[in-house]
Amino acid sequence: MSRSRRRAGAILIAAVVIAAVTALTGDITSAANDPLGLEPDDEGIGRPSALVPGPDINALPSSATEPVLRGNPLWGISIGSLSATRDRPLFSPSRRPPAAIAPPTALKITAPLEPEKPPLDLVGVVTGSGDGYAVFVNTTTHAVISLRTGEGHDGWVLLTAEGGEAVLERHDRTIVVSFPKPSPNKR
Repeated sequence: MSRSRRRAGAILIAAVVIAAVTALTGDITSAANDPLGLEPDDEGIGRPSALVPGPDINALPSSATEPVLRGNPLWGISIGSLSATRDRPLFSPSRRPPAAIAPPTALKITAPLEPEKPPLDLVGVVTGSGDGYAVFVNTTTHAVISLRTGEGHDGWVLLTAEGGEAVLERHDRTIVVSFPKPSPNKR
């Protein structure tokens, strides 16, 4: 089927539908503006002007012979009876539950732990008649650090350096750092 024939068929169907609506309502403009035949008045906006009978009464049981409203089922509820929704709008802040208040938790503040020993490996000791010197390698940065007796690094102060040992002190805590033990695999 060609495109022009399809278009002609669609136009023909639309014309038939418009003619049917006009025949049923008598006026195409009123049918378009008020398809359900409602009367616009201030109190009854949205309510049908009259009850419209339902389907064929003979086809229904005897209990269903009452007239049936067509359209929105809420039309049967009067606007005056809906005062609760007007007094308490659905999305107002007063309808939300109060925010849950979490009990305050005690913050546990702990001082950072100080290392038990300095991150230093002793690699050399120089002793003389007066002061002693100790040479260390920082195990984290691999930097070479040379300290004279009384000097400090990261809060650790060199007290003495003699005979392959260095004595370091920090906050009344004393540590003896010795040369690392040679590993049996290295020669």
